[in-house]
Amino acid sequence: MPRILQAAHAFPKHHVSQQQAKSAVSTIFAGKIPDLERLLTVFDNSRVAQRQLVMPLDWYLQPRSGEERNRVFIEQGMGLLREATEKLLQSTPITASQVDHIIYVNSTGHATPSLDARLINELCFSAQTTRLPIWGLGCAGGASGLSRAWDYCRAHPRKRVLLTALECCSLTLVPQDLSKKNLVGTSLFADGAAAVLIVGDEVEGTGPEIVATRSQFFPDTYEIMGWNFSDQGMELVLSPRLPALIKQELPGLVESFLAENGLVRKNLQHYLTHPGGAKVIDVVRDALDLRIEDLHLSEKLLNEQGNLSSVSVLVVLENWLGSQAARTPGYSLLSAFGPGFSTELLLLKV
Repeated sequence: MPRILQAAHAFPKHHVSQQQAKSAVSTIFAGKIPDLERLLTVFDNSRVAQRQLVMPLDWYLQPRSGEERNRVFIEQGMGLLREATEKLLQSTPITASQVDHIIYVNSTGHATPSLDARLINELCFSAQTTRLPIWGLGCAGGASGLSRAWDYCRAHPRKRVLLTALECCSLTLVPQDLSKKNLVGTSLFADGAAAVLIVGDEVEGTGPEIVATRSQFFPDTYEIMGWNFSDQGMELVLSPRLPALIKQELPGLVESFLAENGLVRKNLQHYLTHPGGAKVIDVVRDALDLRIEDLHLSEKLLNEQGNLSSVSVLVVLENWLGSQAARTPGYSLLSAFGPGFSTELLLLKV
């Protein structure tokens, strides 16, 4: 089976406490949203303590055009993408020239050619490196990228795949959007990049195997999660139905996925879950009847970095790989939810 050798991340340098973010949002929307002070309690209940953003907090207080925001995405995002990739390659014996395939995941900025092309140039990857840019999967993108790397390595067991993910969620703030969901998103989302190295059976190296994957799409749920595109920018779509849908669908989905692989839930030792927010973590815990400590890596990342969209679950994976748990034989479930509405599941084995 394909294996995960290593993972790495990069966060921007501008640290912002949750209280600083709350104060900035209060300034941006003062006099525009009725009962603003009551709605801002979402920042206090988010279980996010701090985040890191691609620009200083004061930058967000001024109106910014879509062109300017996207330019920042390319300039600052490219630095994060390169840093995460360099950290990853420095931690493995595999060099840039030995990477055969690059998957690039993103949902919060635009560039054509996509930024993986710039990465190939800047880090001297082979000119024969194949590329797969994936846009629009939101929070599920990191897990989906792992699944697509698994597909590729099963077909090409001698190949090495670099999965990269970049999200600059802070650049999607729309001051003209006076909805509650905009405040909820602003209380959660942050910026960062991640890189993961996945290899086929015939490549040397140790790491957990990806045993199986499952992509699950839920019909007629477009309105649950995503983005609307307006003249002002990317406006968040986030339905209050989300927790109920997860609670309803996740148990059966996990059970059927495990049954296909001859397992039941008690065979799982670890859960690597995208920290989409406090409500998402709580409903996953309740739906799967987990202990508090079962999702401690997700909870910790949410507290320290907020929601990094597609990047988050890859950082959870990285932190798990660096723990003793990743050296204890057994099965683990990696999961994330995203627009569609959809779910991505991966079964890992040590």
